[in-house]
Amino acid sequence: MPLKPVAILAWLVLYGLLALLPMGLALGIERPPPRGLLVEIGAMLGLLGLGMLATQLVTSGRQRWFAAGVGQDNLLQFHRRTGLMAWILVLVHPLLLMVGDPGFVAWIDPRVDPLRAGTLAGLVVALSALIVSSLWREPLGLQYETWRTIHAVLALFVVAGGLGHALMAAHHTGGAATQWAVSVVIAIPLLLLLETRLWRPWRLRRHPWRVAEVEVRRAGSTRLVLEADGHPGMAFKPGQFAWLTLGDTPFSLQQHPFSMSSSPTHPTRLEF
Repeated sequence: MPLKPVAILAWLVLYGLLALLPMGLALGIERPPPRGLLVEIGAMLGLLGLGMLATQLVTSGRQRWFAAGVGQDNLLQFHRRTGLMAWILVLVHPLLLMVGDPGFVAWIDPRVDPLRAGTLAGLVVALSALIVSSLWREPLGLQYETWRTIHAVLALFVVAGGLGHALMAAHHTGGAATQWAVSVVIAIPLLLLLETRLWRPWRLRRHPWRVAEVEVRRAGSTRLVLEADGHPGMAFKPGQFAWLTLGDTPFSLQQHPFSMSSSPTHPTRLEF
């Protein structure tokens, strides 16, 4: 069912508010003396890029409160396009700073501060690898499970490193109140990523499913029946799908999406 215009507008407003939060906090709590126009634009693009990258952790984390009514396919397409935009903002950010004030070249000069220059270069390389591996996963020969692990690790590094860089720059984030506020705003998506990848699978250990039937049908299709093992099952609506992981651990990298083909009136017995 297509989304209503009001729902689309509300969803985009929510995303925009989340992405703009770091920049809004930097401008609204303690406003420092203005610098050159290009320098200020470059700084704001960096904060906006950081906000968009942090929000990427929300749009990719299968958060029901955020994805409700949008659809997973639509959300992933939006996630891909906003990721490209965030990449562009992060790349333009230092260019405008250095054009507006050549003194910023020292930030990427390893002779001035090798640790700082190496860290910034590592962040740009990691973000670029994140985007390139996502757009051209198949031509690069990356299996989905390998790519998913690389994607999560690089995303964690880029957002956490971006937060550290924003705090270290200290012009718009120099005050203690601003630093705390920006840190909390970026830490929440980071925690949501850890919740999705670690805490949620850990909780699922208490709700295992047992393979009850496997029936080979016509045209190479297979019917798989799962039964809840000691728990009340899972409520779902017609047309929804689930990510299936087979094995003794919920931390398996292999996850496959399949739509339920059974009746939602029997939550303890799912057919695929």
